[in-house]
Amino acid sequence: MAKRAPILPDNYNPVGERLRRVLEPVPETSTQIEPRSSEKIIEIPRTTDVVTQPTQKALEPLKASVIEREPIPDIPTDRELKDVSVRFRCTPSERKKWHEITREIAGDHNQLSHFVRACLLLLENSQGQLERVAPDIQRLRKPASTDSLGLALYEQQLSQFLFDAIKSAGRPRG
Repeated sequence: MAKRAPILPDNYNPVGERLRRVLEPVPETSTQIEPRSSEKIIEIPRTTDVVTQPTQKALEPLKASVIEREPIPDIPTDRELKDVSVRFRCTPSERKKWHEITREIAGDHNQLSHFVRACLLLLENSQGQLERVAPDIQRLRKPASTDSLGLALYEQQLSQFLFDAIKSAGRPRG
C-alpha cells in the first residue's frame, strides 16, 4: 500500500498557529466599508463659520447633567487572553458541593469558574466599603492551618464583613 503524502509540515503546531492568528492585528484595509454600486455617495459641504464661546449661563444645565452621570468603568478594548489561573485549597466535599450548586443554578457543571469570577466582581464593586472595614478585617487573626474549627470561625467572620460591604455597595455597575 502506498504512503500518503503529508499535508502539514513536520513542525506544524495547531495550537501555536491558532494563537498566532488570534493575536495578529487585523489589517486596516479589511475594516473599511466599501459602498455598494447602487448606493450614492453624497458630499455635504461644511461651513467654516466662527463659533462663538457659549456663555456660563448656557453651560449650567450641561454641568448638572455631567455631574449626575456615573463614571464609565475602564473596560479593556483589546482582547486579553485568560491564561492565568488562581488556585486555592479546598476539600473534595467542598469542591463537589460548589460544582453541584453551580450545576443546579446554571444547568452546566463547567460554570464554577464563572461564578467565582462574578463573586470577585462583587468584591471589586464593594472595594470602597471594604476599605472602610479594613481595620476590622485586619484585626482578625488567621488560625493555624491545622485548626479546622478556628479556620471555619475565621472564614465565617470574614464572610460577615464581606456580606455587609457587598450589601451596602449595591448592584454592580457595568
